[in-house]
Amino acid sequence: MIKILRSICLIALTATAITTTAFANDKPGGFIGYAYDLKTQELLYTEQHSYPSAVIHQVKYTEPDGKLFANKTIDYQYSYHAPNILQKNNRNGELIDIKRIEDKDGRQETLIKYQENKKESIKTGSVNNNSNLVIDAGFNQFIIKHWDTLIAGKKMTIDYLIPSALDHYELSIKKESCEDKGHHCFSISASSFLISLFSSDLKLTYKITENNHIRLISFQGRSNICDSEGDYQDVKIIYQYEQA
Repeated sequence: MIKILRSICLIALTATAITTTAFANDKPGGFIGYAYDLKTQELLYTEQHSYPSAVIHQVKYTEPDGKLFANKTIDYQYSYHAPNILQKNNRNGELIDIKRIEDKDGRQETLIKYQENKKESIKTGSVNNNSNLVIDAGFNQFIIKHWDTLIAGKKMTIDYLIPSALDHYELSIKKESCEDKGHHCFSISASSFLISLFSSDLKLTYKITENNHIRLISFQGRSNICDSEGDYQDVKIIYQYEQA
């Protein structure tokens, strides 16, 4: 139980630069995320995002000195809110491999492989796919898809996949007030009271550009990439985009 609760604390997302037409064929432009320690404001790492195609999103994580330490590939071929994920962290050897598969009866399910570090063995599991299943960067896609509903103030729930727990847990997304009236803010938190005692809310800030792009401009919460000791830090990530 403690292991599962710890896993809930590691909830975070990778941003995606996408327009209000979230499922368009045009591939988005690249962007960079700067992750700062929430307390000290020290730069911890940088995320370099690119799109080789309309459905492939690649992320390179680099140290403040520019050294590459992790790679992630997000494949939206089968789903925008529950994509396939392959993430390798060379800091400690953590591996996350999530793929949509079809079982022997023709039912769609998601296969999960997770390795905590290079000293541990790979754990495997699977979950059934459902319309509320959200994986990794699918958070952003879900918010954009349901933008009007969320902006109107309705709280929505999702089943968010926790790779280290080989399972999904219910989270709530709701609109929050913003300091800047030109921005749109949301919080994401555990729906279960017990789990909420061991996890903190995520805070996401969006803006709509002159070209009607919905852009995630900052993320605050637990990082989705661990340090060399396997610990996940509380960060604020500021995103800068190549295109307006």
